[in-house]
Amino acid sequence: MENSRNNLLEIATIFSQYADQYEREHKLCPSQRKAYNAIMHCRTSVLGSHQSVCDNCGHKKISYNSCRNRHCPKCQYIKQVLWVDKLKNRLLPTRYFHIVFTVPDFLNSLFYINQRACYDMLFKASAYAIQKTAANPAFLGAETGNLAALHTWGQSLNYHPHIHALVPAGGMDPDGARMDTCCQEIFCAC
Repeated sequence: MENSRNNLLEIATIFSQYADQYEREHKLCPSQRKAYNAIMHCRTSVLGSHQSVCDNCGHKKISYNSCRNRHCPKCQYIKQVLWVDKLKNRLLPTRYFHIVFTVPDFLNSLFYINQRACYDMLFKASAYAIQKTAANPAFLGAETGNLAALHTWGQSLNYHPHIHALVPAGGMDPDGARMDTCCQEIFCAC
């Protein structure tokens, strides 16, 4: 199969195909409902259209309007690519590790009801865990940072809040003079 963006299954297709079943089984808050509907109807006749006309031959092309929702993968694709390129330019010249911090299933309903507060606590707790572990002289003994992204859905599109953290394989030693490199099994298999 050709690796083309046009050949990929879109989330809007999945939403449309399973909309009735999903809405029977899950309760969406107003902001989630807005994003769900926007993604499902993005670049369809539901949101209207506009027409482009060629100045030379008069050929007309109708294009459906975008939802412009910040959660929509169609609308945010270019912004995502630009963000990744900008981020790559800011990365330190070292190895990085991917660490995932997840929430136990029994806390999902609490997180769902109190999203703002719980997500904030999850970000702070994950950053604190990385900082404390890296600062421990038995591991790295250095100050490090991380780049973290919140995901709220699992692969099967169920509610599953978790944070993906990109952590450099080193950090600044206590005097701030140099970059140390991680060689501890707790972080890596080097």
